[in-house]
Amino acid sequence: MVPKVYLITGANRGIGLSLVKELVSTSSDISIFAGVRDPSAASHLKELSAKFPGKFTIIKYISGDENVSRALAKEIEIKHGYLDTVISCAGISTYMGPAAQAPVDELRNHMEVNTIGMLVLFQAVYSLLKASMSSPRFIPMTSGAASLTAYMSLPLGYTCYGASKVALNYIARKIHFENDWLICFPLAPGVVVTDMSRSNQEMDTSGILAPMIEAMGISADAAAPIILQTVNRSTREKDGGEFLNIDGGKLAW
Repeated sequence: MVPKVYLITGANRGIGLSLVKELVSTSSDISIFAGVRDPSAASHLKELSAKFPGKFTIIKYISGDENVSRALAKEIEIKHGYLDTVISCAGISTYMGPAAQAPVDELRNHMEVNTIGMLVLFQAVYSLLKASMSSPRFIPMTSGAASLTAYMSLPLGYTCYGASKVALNYIARKIHFENDWLICFPLAPGVVVTDMSRSNQEMDTSGILAPMIEAMGISADAAAPIILQTVNRSTREKDGGEFLNIDGGKLAW
């Protein structure tokens, strides 16, 4: 049987790792490429691989690096010749503070990893997705912080992170309108307790983030099956080009 081929970036921790774990433990005819910056240091994935041999390949991925992205695509092409679903989880949120104080280099870094990295990846795997015979999907992970209306008034310092995700949302929506054969939409996972959210909580000076995470946060392992259900059940007609929440509901741009 022809396997369903997934590429998941940011796969050695957080949501990316939980998505790989959920897929290998619940799916049979599947081949996953787990993208990480340093495959030799991907200890969590190596442990998982021992339990589920042959179900996934650990592959080098550096967000925004065109050569690495092309090499990744070439490896997938050699092994399968097609790609069914991409879930782009790799991202950073390394600064929180008001626009008046945000270091310009931080904004550049966020745009490079969170926005440009997604576009570079899409361009690298474009032909592989087009070769899919089962409703190809390109799903970049975004954030509610990218909404220009819903949370803008909160004094959370997401100037750099939010701006990079707004740009990601635009590109994802543009991809939808330019490719009538593809299912593409930005997906916000909600409040998920990860290393990133813990780091943001430590940087937050507003006092808002900690109680928000406490009240609404779920683990990455709990989020993964909900995300996959939304992704796998998505259609171009219903979801393409929309700004979706973890459960498939629409968020305000």
